[in-house]
Amino acid sequence: MRLVPRTLFGRTLLILAIGLLLAQTATLALNLFDRGRAVYRLTATQIAARIAQNARILSRLTPAERPKVVASIDGRHLRVYLSARPVPVSHGLAEHDPYESTFLELLRAQLGAPWLVTAEITPRPQYNAQAGPVEAWLARHFYYLSPGAYSIVCQVQLEDGTVAVFTAIVPQEPLSRLESLVPQLLLLVVVCFALAGLLVYMTTRSLEQLARAADDVGSHPEGPPVDETGPSEIRRVIAAFNRMRERLRAHVAERTNLLGAISHDLRTPITRMRLRTEMLADRGVGMKMQRDLDEMEAMVASTLEFFRDQDAAAPRHPIDVDALVESAVDDRRVLDQVVEVRGAARAPYPGEPRALRRCLDNLIENAVRYGGAAEIEVADGADALRIAVRDHGPGVPEPELQRVFEPYYRLDASRNPASGGVGLGLSIARNIARSHGGDIALRNHPDGGLIAEIVLPRRASWAAPRSR
Repeated sequence: MRLVPRTLFGRTLLILAIGLLLAQTATLALNLFDRGRAVYRLTATQIAARIAQNARILSRLTPAERPKVVASIDGRHLRVYLSARPVPVSHGLAEHDPYESTFLELLRAQLGAPWLVTAEITPRPQYNAQAGPVEAWLARHFYYLSPGAYSIVCQVQLEDGTVAVFTAIVPQEPLSRLESLVPQLLLLVVVCFALAGLLVYMTTRSLEQLARAADDVGSHPEGPPVDETGPSEIRRVIAAFNRMRERLRAHVAERTNLLGAISHDLRTPITRMRLRTEMLADRGVGMKMQRDLDEMEAMVASTLEFFRDQDAAAPRHPIDVDALVESAVDDRRVLDQVVEVRGAARAPYPGEPRALRRCLDNLIENAVRYGGAAEIEVADGADALRIAVRDHGPGVPEPELQRVFEPYYRLDASRNPASGGVGLGLSIARNIARSHGGDIALRNHPDGGLIAEIVLPRRASWAAPRSR
């Protein structure tokens, strides 16, 4: 199971979620500890003032009057009784010594008299027996969060030597208040997370549009510019990408027009040369020159078709793939060429019919030329439509499998037209496949021959050509 998302949107949200949870948890803890410390300090000051006040009152009364006052003082959080001498009190925890010292300072300051005073924080057995492990740990190490688990036993020696023993229980803010803060914490996290998610979505949406445009620029450089949305940094990147695509489109158009014009203009001198060769007295030389001119004319025609296909912007619509393949096969069989077909498409494919037909024709022509026959296999899946054309020829050396796609590149170094074309068939076929968002893959068959496979994506990953 992958815990870290793959997308920028998912990773950014995950980091923000973890950051928000940590920040809010830390805030809750700081609020709890700070509030607990403040409440304890205020309550301890009030209890110290109350003990000091009652001790001064008892010191002024006669021994006979004191029992009635003691009875009126005695309550739930403050109990008092009188003793002739100090009473033994069990020593508490070492962690509570600072709190005892602080309470003694408060009590002495409230008394304002040099009376003998002691204070000891001791556990309340009946309370600790019911406390859970977490609450007991907090009471031990953070006494101010759970002071009700312990009693403060203060002994004040009055002016006549009588010892007033006060047992105070500091009221604590219940830890259940933490439970009431949890919904507030969750609400705040949800709100912040939603706002963060909106911000991340707005940012990554612009990046996603840019990524789609970058994927599409190879097949449709003439497309419209990407909308410059999102943060300023993203907008600058998109603006730079739009400028780059515009320069690329202009460069491709200029190169296409230039080479197309050259190829077109070459037809005129070729025609003149053809006429002049017919007037040559030596017919043998004339026929050789005619063959050279035929080859030049074929190269010019192929070049014009190559650049015309690169600049094509025909509309796309659903194509009956089986009918397209059968039409290409029937045309070959009329010429007594051996072509076999296996498999079928499960659904129409949205594309340019004439372009895909030419792509398939080029592959079949290569298979027939170099292998004597062609075997076509159609495999249609959920993700892609695959049309594989196999021949039984010599195949292609592995290092040359990619180079054969280069324009005018041929394995036959002699450039003999009798053994092949001008080297544009595979280039044209691959350009057509890529314009549909797909590609052509070449591989040698283990039993000999070459397989040229057209891979066209079934998902709507291509953008229809737009008019300029």
